[in-house]
Amino acid sequence: MARSSPKEQRRERIIESALKIFAEKGFQDATISEISKAAGVSDATVYEYFKTKEDLLFVIPEEITERSIREIRGVMPFLRGAESKLRTIVQGYVTTYENNPEYANLIMLQLKTNRNFLKTPAFEVVREAAQVLLSCIQEGIDEGAFRKDTDPYLVRAMILGTIEHLFTRRHLQGTPGSFMDRVDPLVDLILDGIRARKKSGDVSLHLHIAGQDILPVEDTGITEEKKT
Repeated sequence: MARSSPKEQRRERIIESALKIFAEKGFQDATISEISKAAGVSDATVYEYFKTKEDLLFVIPEEITERSIREIRGVMPFLRGAESKLRTIVQGYVTTYENNPEYANLIMLQLKTNRNFLKTPAFEVVREAAQVLLSCIQEGIDEGAFRKDTDPYLVRAMILGTIEHLFTRRHLQGTPGSFMDRVDPLVDLILDGIRARKKSGDVSLHLHIAGQDILPVEDTGITEEKKT
């Protein structure tokens, strides 16, 4: 793997420092001077890479989300069936937030309410990640693993909404522990609701009544036998 250049390393340090300070102090209270000091560069150097503090804020989810998408797509070809893919994607979301608590804080508490974020390339990357999940659900519907009347957008909203609720509550209340043990129960709950049910075979019912011939019952697929 090629080693990053000094310029790329400085950029990474600035982003990492900004992430920590934004998460600790909030975007409004954080300053470029604090970020540059934490990164070991000058204020002018920060502005060489990012025009404004908001530009620096928006690039953070772009970097982390792209890395997460690459990791998920890297294992997808080795998975069979929509169910296993769905479980992997959900685990990928939870793992990303678990391993990057400052990022989870930033996404849940600050970027979600920033309308300018919706107009950035970073938001398009976040949408791309959500599209991977949506495509997986649709794949399950198309292949018959999930019910045909499943609404993929609703299922995606249920999954992402649950994950976001868990991590938002953690940040607001300081709930300790890991959410990795919630992945399987969450996915199982979703699958129980959308998994296609296997049709049972036709059943024939034969009634033996004295004095009667076998009489088929029309339009039901059930045969009634009446005998003497």
